[in-house]
Amino acid sequence: MQKPPVVAKTNERIAGPYLYRRRPPRSTRFPLTSNWSQLLPSRFLLLLGLVCGLVGLAQAQTSNLTSPSTTTVRLQSGESTLLNLAAPSTFPLYISLSLCSIPASLAGNDSFLLPADIAKPLYVSNSSSDPRPGPSSDPDSTGVPRGAKGDSSTLQFGYSNVTLLAAGEGNVTIQVYAPDVTNLLVGGDGRWSPSTVTASGPASESWVFELDISNGTQAAPYLAMSTISYRLEDTDASSVLLTATNQSEAYTPVISSATSLSYSLSRSRCYLRSMMAQNAATPANTQQSLTTRGYGPGQRTQMFVQGVRRNTTFTAWLVENVTMSDGSVQERMWDPVWFQTKSSSSCRLVYNMPACPSVAYAVPAPRSLGTDRLLSFFNDTISPYLANFTRTLTTFPCDRQPEGLFSVVSTCSDCADAYRDYVCAVTMPRCVDATSGTPLNTTVPQAVISGDVLASWTLPATYQTRLLRDEPFASRTPLFGPANLSNTFPFLFNASYPASEANLARETPFPYVEVPPCLDVCYLVQARCPFFLGFVCPKFDGSSPQGGTGAAAWGQTQDVSSTTRMANDVYGSALQKRAGDRWGTVYCNSLGSDLTMAVQFVDPFQQWPYEKPPPEVQPGPPLGRPPGSDQ
Repeated sequence: MQKPPVVAKTNERIAGPYLYRRRPPRSTRFPLTSNWSQLLPSRFLLLLGLVCGLVGLAQAQTSNLTSPSTTTVRLQSGESTLLNLAAPSTFPLYISLSLCSIPASLAGNDSFLLPADIAKPLYVSNSSSDPRPGPSSDPDSTGVPRGAKGDSSTLQFGYSNVTLLAAGEGNVTIQVYAPDVTNLLVGGDGRWSPSTVTASGPASESWVFELDISNGTQAAPYLAMSTISYRLEDTDASSVLLTATNQSEAYTPVISSATSLSYSLSRSRCYLRSMMAQNAATPANTQQSLTTRGYGPGQRTQMFVQGVRRNTTFTAWLVENVTMSDGSVQERMWDPVWFQTKSSSSCRLVYNMPACPSVAYAVPAPRSLGTDRLLSFFNDTISPYLANFTRTLTTFPCDRQPEGLFSVVSTCSDCADAYRDYVCAVTMPRCVDATSGTPLNTTVPQAVISGDVLASWTLPATYQTRLLRDEPFASRTPLFGPANLSNTFPFLFNASYPASEANLARETPFPYVEVPPCLDVCYLVQARCPFFLGFVCPKFDGSSPQGGTGAAAWGQTQDVSSTTRMANDVYGSALQKRAGDRWGTVYCNSLGSDLTMAVQFVDPFQQWPYEKPPPEVQPGPPLGRPPGSDQ
């Protein structure tokens, strides 16, 4: 494959947000001599050399482009380059700039963080009156209409773009600026102190950009959707489950080890392409299927990716190639999420369980037990509880009016679903790694020996985000402890692999850490079920939980800003609390209850409370500004 051409560069620097200057030319000193016959030839040759040098410099400052084309641009700190493009015969003209890599000394310094937004590196003009677009001719400051005679774009998450909708007064000129490292660091955006600027490495190190140009198609060939790609369900030591907002056979997951640039360059086309080269989500280890799990109607694509490295932090993008009505193909990229695989084999990621369709997370599991048998065990354990509850609920006249109308917003079906999720949450604990070296408490309490299993169960005094389960009898899964494991799963052991103390300790998932269910899981049962069932949840009096079912063995949702939420969220809700975020943080085990609660706070006149991708993008508005902003 032929490499993209590398364009020439100049030494133009940006002195401030709206000013730029040229470096002063170096002075040339002529040798002193009294012999003009000797001086004239040397002066003539020197003058000829200067003329040739200026011609060569003018050629180096400007490069000619074609459409479509992809060009690599290498610039030192604060430099710029000017590029020319003959006015195309068809419009729109799509111009995009991606930052591919930063100077090695910056990338290798752990104390440096590349800002997500970098002042405009891309200026475009299609006016003969502005043949050298730059900060002083910025349309935002001169009042020139965007897309008419020129445009500019800020680098956001490594990506900037401009769309010219129609021909102007001349050819198209493009100016690309590299960030000035000194301004970047002294200004504090890079989170370095001024004393560290001198240690930032040689000034000859390059910022590497990729400039893409195309025209005449219905839409730009690359689109950063600016919405979150996935809802991260959970991970175990070797797999991850991700759910998209919609369904599509063209979805491609891109999963790679997280780096210091995964966030700052998360929309860069060339950076994303480099991540595709090390994609852990290959077709061979990715299972795609449809699910109705989650809030809102319809089906969504879920992706179960196996074979990922344990105890590693990953970044996951969602990519889709869409064929437009004119036959052109647009590559769409959604903003990534982050996750970390677990370090031990105590937790097993499960989903698509018949009795618990809302379950999609890791649960404690004996190491040699197959996932199908693990699901069968939980399914057999939970089903009788659900059957008994349904039998009790049917004694209430759910389907008869008006005596069966116990709520104006809930039905008996809503009650059954809420109770099902409650039973699943308290029977199938969400599992994460225990701290390395945590000892297993194999002591059987005297209360258990006497037959009172519940006497050994102690509850914390306050709500927790993590509960250490190092004593099997004081957990939700006592049958997985060494004392009961051979009776619970006798087929795990045989003559060649006896149920010895060592083998039992190897097989048991203990110790592990439980993420407690969100209190909302309990509240939904109380709110959606008939009063005669007497279901009561704990209350919070400002210091500790009081009364109710399971008291403090619950977790609480936390405020999560809209920009850090996962995909498939509720749009327009005044309730900001969620059970997790796009960085992989989990505050409590929600089974979707946080979204069910959030939709209660949506404006009742809003017709579509579910988050969804924007409609298919049409040519314009000019890229670089969000749709709906002033043009």
